[in-house]
Amino acid sequence: MRRPLLGLLAAALVLVPVAGASADYGEPVSISVDMPAVVASNVGFPLHVTVTSDPGLLTGSYRVRVRAARECGGSFDTTPGAVLLDKQLGPNGEVAASGRTHTFGTFTACAFLEQVGDNRLFAFDDSTTFAVTHPCTTYSRRVVAATRSLKKVRKALRHAHGAHRQALSRRASHLEKKLRKAKTGRKRACKQ
Repeated sequence: MRRPLLGLLAAALVLVPVAGASADYGEPVSISVDMPAVVASNVGFPLHVTVTSDPGLLTGSYRVRVRAARECGGSFDTTPGAVLLDKQLGPNGEVAASGRTHTFGTFTACAFLEQVGDNRLFAFDDSTTFAVTHPCTTYSRRVVAATRSLKKVRKALRHAHGAHRQALSRRASHLEKKLRKAKTGRKRACKQ
């Protein structure tokens, strides 16, 4: 009586991994968002979205739409929050842009892949979270201000002569130091 029972148990153990392996095909269309974990308020940050699909599944025109929200809704239109990206999907399945948000806190990047025309939802992702912090904002704004000032001084240096050129050279040197310090602070505050 033990032999048939052992035979059934062995057969059941062999079938379990096969059944589990056949059920794991993955999603036919998926979307993923790549962006920094900590960003500044009202300062642009890089945002990259990749769409992958089974061959021949996505035909037609599609839009990639991303919102910064405390909680994602059922669609792009019902999700409250700042629009980070709203662009046509490129032929290579990727979209890149500079995102921007104006509110401090922790958010989810709610990404939607919709068909153009009927707004049919093909893929959704809410796995990317990020924080908008005061320290990152402070240092990022310093970098932006120092970069602008340095650009103006370097432009003026091309046409300056004599004492004016020397003064502008000293100003450029001072701004370069200020910019390096701000970039170091931003790297630490924004964890880039």
